[in-house]
Amino acid sequence: MDAVIHIVAGIMLGGLVNALADNLPHGRLLARPRYPDGAPRPLVAWLALAAFLFNRRRSPDIGTPGRLGWRYPLTELALAGLLPVTHLAGAQAPLGQQLLWHSYVVVFVLLGILDIEHKRILFWPVIALSALALFDAAVYPQPAPAVPSSLAGGVTGGLVFSLVYAGGQVYRQSFRRGAEMPTAFGKGDVYLMAMGGLVLGFPNVLAAMAATVFLGGGGALTWLLGARLRGQGLARFTALPYGPYILAATYAAMIGLGGVSPGF
Repeated sequence: MDAVIHIVAGIMLGGLVNALADNLPHGRLLARPRYPDGAPRPLVAWLALAAFLFNRRRSPDIGTPGRLGWRYPLTELALAGLLPVTHLAGAQAPLGQQLLWHSYVVVFVLLGILDIEHKRILFWPVIALSALALFDAAVYPQPAPAVPSSLAGGVTGGLVFSLVYAGGQVYRQSFRRGAEMPTAFGKGDVYLMAMGGLVLGFPNVLAAMAATVFLGGGGALTWLLGARLRGQGLARFTALPYGPYILAATYAAMIGLGGVSPGF
C-alpha cells in the first residue's frame, strides 16, 4: 500500500515539477498548464500521463506546433519511481525525515530539468533546498548529518568545485576567443555541489564528488558516441549540462553510499 501511495504522489508531484519547469524560467511561479503554442490544457490533460493516455497531447488549435513533448510524462514516471525507492531507503527514519528526503528528490528533478533545457541553475531553488538541508541537520541529526557535518560538507563541496570552475575559466581564457566560448562548468554547478554537501554532510560529500566525475565523464562519452552515430560534427567546445550528474550523484550518496549516516 505504501508503494502505491508513493507512486501516485510521485505522478502528482511530477505534474507540479513540469509546471514549475515551464514557469520559473519566465519569472512565474505557477500558471494553468498550457501546450507549447500557449493554448490552455484541459483539466484531463494537466497530468502528462493522462494527456498521453486520452490522446490530449496536441493543442486543439489546428496547424500549430502544440504537441506535448516526452519530458512531461518522463518526469511524472521518474518521480513515481524515485519516491518509492527513497521511501524504502529511509523506511526506518522518522516520518519528518522521510518527507524532507522526498522534498530533496522533487527539487533535484526540477533543477535537473531546468539545467538540461535552459542550461541554467536557478538560484532560489538552490537556496531554499540548502536552508531545508540545514533545518534537516538541526532537527534530525540522526540519521541525517548533524549541523557541523552538514556545514563541513557544504564548504567542502563548494570549495572543491570552485577550484574546478576557476581552472575551467583559466583554460577558457587561454584561447584567443575565450570570452565567446561556452562555459562547460559554471557557477551554478558550484552552488549545486555546495547544496549537495549540505544535504550529505562530510565525509559523504566526497563520495558524491567522485561519483559526479565518473557520471559526467560517462555522460560526455555517451553524447560523443551518439553524435558520431547520428553523423553530426563534434564541436570542440560544446557546453553540456553538468548539473544532472551532480544531482544524480548526490541522490545516490544520500540513499546508497552512506548519505544517511550521522557524519560527525
